[in-house]
Amino acid sequence: MDGLINRKIICKSIDDTFNLASEVAKCLPVDSSLALIGDLGSGKTTFVKGLACGFGIAQVVNSPSFNIFNIYHGEVTLLHVDAYRLDGTKSATDGLMIDDFLISPYCLAVEWPENFYNSDKICNFKISFEIVEGSSSREICIVHSN
Repeated sequence: MDGLINRKIICKSIDDTFNLASEVAKCLPVDSSLALIGDLGSGKTTFVKGLACGFGIAQVVNSPSFNIFNIYHGEVTLLHVDAYRLDGTKSATDGLMIDDFLISPYCLAVEWPENFYNSDKICNFKISFEIVEGSSSREICIVHSN
């Protein structure tokens, strides 16, 4: 994992993003929380699909846009939150009752963390996704934040 921290990684395809995440999943500490930061279409959900693969999850992983969050079970329980429609308040985030599902070992992956109350304090990794202008590549940077 150390080789992936504080480094910009260029992913030239969806498969590259998926494979990177699958490798990251194998290196994450137990009970990790990830803030996935990036615009629409930047690869956040593809990254979560790769995490699921790395955690041995056989379920099909989809964006939880309308459900707000989905739970997947494998070697690690993956909670995938799409906070886009949340307002960043404590009551909105607490109303999801995410804490009830954070049973070790888990990984919490939060898209649009700026809309998820206290994400800056609970997410121990920030993963940014940036579309490389004029290409289909993505620049991904993983930062340990706690």
